[in-house]
Amino acid sequence: MTSKERVIKAIEFSCPDRIPYNFDSNRTPAIPEKYGDDFEWVFVDQYQHAAESDSGRKSWETEWGIVYETIHTELGEAVDFPLSDISKVYEYQIPDFTKEERYAELEKAVNQNEEKYILGMFPHFLFLQMLDLVGFENLMYEFIDSPDEIEYLIAELTGSCLRVVDCMHDRGVDGMIAIEDLGVQDRLIISPVLWRQIFKPAYKKIIEKLHQYGMHFFIHSCGYIMDLIEDFIEIGVDVVQIDQQNNMGIENLSEKYRGRICFFCPCDIQTILPDGSKEQIEESVQKLIHLLGSEKGGFMAKTYPQPESICLPEESVKYMCELFKRHGAGEEGIKVERKL
Repeated sequence: MTSKERVIKAIEFSCPDRIPYNFDSNRTPAIPEKYGDDFEWVFVDQYQHAAESDSGRKSWETEWGIVYETIHTELGEAVDFPLSDISKVYEYQIPDFTKEERYAELEKAVNQNEEKYILGMFPHFLFLQMLDLVGFENLMYEFIDSPDEIEYLIAELTGSCLRVVDCMHDRGVDGMIAIEDLGVQDRLIISPVLWRQIFKPAYKKIIEKLHQYGMHFFIHSCGYIMDLIEDFIEIGVDVVQIDQQNNMGIENLSEKYRGRICFFCPCDIQTILPDGSKEQIEESVQKLIHLLGSEKGGFMAKTYPQPESICLPEESVKYMCELFKRHGAGEEGIKVERKL
C-alpha cells in the first residue's frame, strides 16, 4: 500500500494497513532528523516585503496590504488592516492566485512525491483572512452593522478559493487544508448561529467543488470547536485537524464523532506535549488512536508544525512520533477497540 493509498483509506474509512502519519513535511523550520511521512504539503507562492516598525520588532507587509509584526517568535500578528474601513471593500483587489509562477515549486514537489498524499494549503480562507483584513474588533461590529459589505467580502474570498481549487486539481493535488481558527479555549469566537448564517454556505460551496474533483477537504481549527463539528460533517468536511483535544475531551469527541469524520492530530499541545511525562504521552497516543480511530480508519497522526514557537521539547515530539508508529502499526495496532 502506498502512502497515498493509505491516507485515502484512512479518510474514507476503507481499512488502511496502519495509521497514516505526517511528521516531517510541514515542520517549519525543517529539522535534519526525519520521523516519517505519508504526506507532502504543498503551497501557493505568496509575496511580501519588509516594512518599517516603531516597535523594534520584525515587521513585513504582504501583497494583501496587511502589515504583520513578530511577537515572541518569527510568527507574526496583523497590526495594520487594509479594510479597517469596511466601506473600501468594493474597490479592494484580492491577489490573483491563478498565476502560473505561483505554482512552480508546488509542481516540483508533486512530481517528486508521486507515492505520497499531496496536501495543498489554501493561501487564504474565510474567517481568519477577514480578521486580518478588517481587524478583530472592527470585524465583530461589522458582522452586525455592515451585512452587505461582509457578504460581498465573503463572496470575493470564496471565489478566490474556488479558483485555487481548480489550480490545485490541475497539478495533481489530492486534498486541501484550510487554516481557519474558530475557537478560543472554551467556546467559539463567534456564535454558532452567526457562523452558520455567514460562513456555512461558503464552506459548502468550496467543499462541493473539491468533491467534484475527487479531492478531500481538511480543516485546521484551534480552540473549542465542538459546537461546529456536526455542521462540518453535514457539509462534507472529510478531515478535522485539531492540535488540542483535551479542552473538548477525547472521550466526548469519540462518543459523538468517531467513525463519522477523520481526525488528524498530535498529542495535545497544551496539556501533554509541553511538559508531559513519557507515561502521559503514551496514554495520550493510545487514546487518540483507539478512541478516535478504528480498524476502518478515521485517525491520522501528525506533529505540530512550529514546535519551537510554543516551546515543545523536541525529545517529547520525537517520542510521540515513535509511539504513534509503534501503536498504529499493522493489524494489531489499529484493530484494538476502546481498551482505555
